[in-house]
Amino acid sequence: MHTKRQLMIGMKIKSLLGYFYRVIEVLLILSITAGILLIGLNSHDNAEMGGLLSPCIVALVWMWFVTLPLFVIYVVSLIRSVPPVSIYKKAVLSLHILNVALWILFYLFLPQPEPCDAALMEKHLKIHHDDMYDLVKYVRNALDDSCSINLEFRNNEVQKFTIENKNEYRDCACIENKQELNKILHRVGLSMQKLTAIQEKMHKAGIIGIEIDKNSKTGWMAGKSILQYRWYGVNFYQYALYDRPLTEEEKHDALSMHQYILYNDSVVFESYGGYPGQRGFPDKDKFQSFHN
Repeated sequence: MHTKRQLMIGMKIKSLLGYFYRVIEVLLILSITAGILLIGLNSHDNAEMGGLLSPCIVALVWMWFVTLPLFVIYVVSLIRSVPPVSIYKKAVLSLHILNVALWILFYLFLPQPEPCDAALMEKHLKIHHDDMYDLVKYVRNALDDSCSINLEFRNNEVQKFTIENKNEYRDCACIENKQELNKILHRVGLSMQKLTAIQEKMHKAGIIGIEIDKNSKTGWMAGKSILQYRWYGVNFYQYALYDRPLTEEEKHDALSMHQYILYNDSVVFESYGGYPGQRGFPDKDKFQSFHN
């Protein structure tokens, strides 16, 4: 009698553990499905999809004491679902296949961006040199003193749009009312007409973003205008145009840091990414040695 009771208790415990494992298994697979959907739907191109996945992998490796058991469960789940001899195993295998299919579909149907390097930026600068400097001149003349604008586009969608003066900082990206936006723009010396002209000049210069601070005397923006050139995944590439010769310290920084290329005494190519491992120019050493 006692042995039978122990056996029943053992079977109940085994049943509860099996139920608990199945809950964890399904939640884990669905979490991965949600993660793939989140990354895919928020990616502008397949390079960005890979770029967004990379920090996730780093985080998972960093938290190995949590992710390792989950990884084991996932692998065991995949192995145990073949062959799919039960309805539950068929459902689990279908979810695994769905995850693979979703990733492949996102990768195939998202646009393939054109890579960027220093040679390409040099070619663009030579072709659009006058247009780029005309853009900078127009914006600086339009802005009131001690005011700034930061305007970025990606796939013709506003990525960032902020203005700033001595008294306030405003995010204008979500303002759809043109009259309200016009009033805000006047606080830094701009208007809807001037904003339209800026956008037209950006398009003519082949530039997707500007960051210009009028009359900044100190700090990293002193005499510096930023023209954003291209996105590649989570990386973006831009020109830093100075209205003065760079100091020796600034030149040293540009030469020593892999995300900068010193093009001449007043122009620096810059590359930034989602995290440090993605920044930089693959052809920096070759390009920099050729231009020195």
